[in-house]
Amino acid sequence: MTTTTSPTAGTLTPATGSTLFERWTALWNGDFTEPEAFLAPGFRIRFGNDPENAATDEIHGPAGIVSYVAAFRTQRPGLTYSIEGTPSVDGTLGQVACRWYVTGPGGVHKSGIDLFEVVDGRIATVWSVTGLRRFAP
Repeated sequence: MTTTTSPTAGTLTPATGSTLFERWTALWNGDFTEPEAFLAPGFRIRFGNDPENAATDEIHGPAGIVSYVAAFRTQRPGLTYSIEGTPSVDGTLGQVACRWYVTGPGGVHKSGIDLFEVVDGRIATVWSVTGLRRFAP
């Protein structure tokens, strides 16, 4: 595995990582206010699961993820996303990782983990994996 130093190296702090994760979680809860403030222009997301054959690998930029999340929430009303624990920040690599969970109608209780690549203070790439159940305490 090759590692590189991000343009964010040295400036990505735990506080910044937490703020980015809070904004990301708010977006998934339907707050589409100024996504350009925390998502890079070339934003990409990579899901570990295939969400109902959606063309998720084709999502580009803040507008692309907002459009996807808005449609996702329309198809699945009542979901609530929450951060679980404290985000782990690697300022040298420009990465933030955190666990999250979602609850909703019909007994939805799932956990997941997201890993961000942060460039110039904004999320450039997200790798996201959703489990089939909630993590045990």
